[in-house]
Amino acid sequence: MSFGERFKALRKEKGLKQQELCDDFYKVSGRKLSKSSISQYEKNKRKPEINTLMDLADYFEVTVDYLLLGTYRDRFFAHNSSIHDYILYLSDLFFKNPDIPQREKDIVFKEICMIYFDSLGI
Repeated sequence: MSFGERFKALRKEKGLKQQELCDDFYKVSGRKLSKSSISQYEKNKRKPEINTLMDLADYFEVTVDYLLLGTYRDRFFAHNSSIHDYILYLSDLFFKNPDIPQREKDIVFKEICMIYFDSLGI
C-alpha cells in the first residue's frame, strides 16, 4: 500500500471528505491544508513537508513511519505500548476479519510470528 492509499484510508476511517479533513485538521493543528494538497497526497503526486507530515501523524494517531512505510506495528505503537495488547490486536485482525485480502493476512501473520519469537528471545 502506498503513502497515498494509506493517507486516503485514514481519512475515510475518520469518515471525512477531503474538505472536511482540511477544516478539521486546521481546527486541531492550526495548520492549513488545501483540498488540492490532499488530492495530490492521495494520488501519490506529492508528499507533505516534514512538519505537516508530523502533524498529520498526530492527527491520525499513527507514527510518521506508518504514514510513509505502512507497518501495522508502527501504527499500533503510536499510542499503545503493551505487546500483549498488540498481539491480541493482530490476532483479531487476522482471525476474525474475512474481508482482509490475503496479502494483508500474510503481513499480519508475519508480524505475529516476529513478536512471538522476539518474546521468546529467539
